[in-house]
Amino acid sequence: YKMIPEISIDYYMAHLKVYEQDREWVLLLNEFLKGHKEQLLYAKSLNERSFEIWKREKFLSREQGKKILKRCQIDMDVLNVYETTEPLAYYSHTRQIPQNILIIENKDTFYSMRKHLLDRRNDTILGMPVGTLIYGAGKGIFKSFQDFEFCVEPYMTDKGNGIYYFGDLDYEGIGIYENFAAVFCGEWEIKPFIEGYEAMVEKAERIGQLPDTKTGQNKRIRELFFSYFSKEMVEKMKQTLEAGQYIPQEILNITDL
Repeated sequence: YKMIPEISIDYYMAHLKVYEQDREWVLLLNEFLKGHKEQLLYAKSLNERSFEIWKREKFLSREQGKKILKRCQIDMDVLNVYETTEPLAYYSHTRQIPQNILIIENKDTFYSMRKHLLDRRNDTILGMPVGTLIYGAGKGIFKSFQDFEFCVEPYMTDKGNGIYYFGDLDYEGIGIYENFAAVFCGEWEIKPFIEGYEAMVEKAERIGQLPDTKTGQNKRIRELFFSYFSKEMVEKMKQTLEAGQYIPQEILNITDL
């Protein structure tokens, strides 16, 4: 393992009252670095390392752990820690590769599509073959997807797989897709689930009544989302949005799939 720096006392020499408050935690850190430095060979989660050193799992993340490190001039990298994300919730219908992976924004639609694949023993959703469904949980997909290659089964990271996103047809839903696709564009091309959005628009036309767009939505979206659709479909989508309305995913249910 790399050289472990010693704790610096410069800050505390100039702030003796602060040292009186921090003394217990500084001594525990010093004891760990001197007596258990071999543990730093192994990367551990932030909370695991925090408990290992201070016997408090949230000391680094929520308490004064980071301040103690800074005052002792110990870089966080020395502790060899990683932050954990919320694990992806997904359903594997098949592990064959290559396959299409569909990320679904809302929980109800995720359950309906999973039920469709399970009950009918069908490998397609709206005509597109789908091997795996991922529950995106709205903006939660950003954190969950950060460790995609490390927290899923190997078949899901095959470079031949197609990854598709499906959410509400409103400014927020489109924004989530565009930002999500942009963040991970260096690793994956994430496309909108065209068949799903087209089915939403077509059913909305038949129904003829839609809910009003929720107030406070950021309407600054780019053209990435619309670039995947025909000119006619883009016009229909934009007409809905500009009329102050939106199409929720829940417009589709298991009978539509």
